[in-house]
Amino acid sequence: MSGIRMIWLALMLQLAVMVALIGGLISRLDGATPAHAVFVGAGAFSGTVLLLLAMASFLERR
Repeated sequence: MSGIRMIWLALMLQLAVMVALIGGLISRLDGATPAHAVFVGAGAFSGTVLLLLAMASFLERR
């Protein structure tokens, strides 16, 4: 894997972690239990990673 792809992957994962933390925090502030907030954050993380990887794959094929 080239160095540029690794940098992009690191940036994508960093963005996904930030989205997950914000989603979990907002869920917790809304009154969710800690376990439910973790599940919300995990869902936000996985959705963000899948979306970003799909976008990267699409842009690479062009």
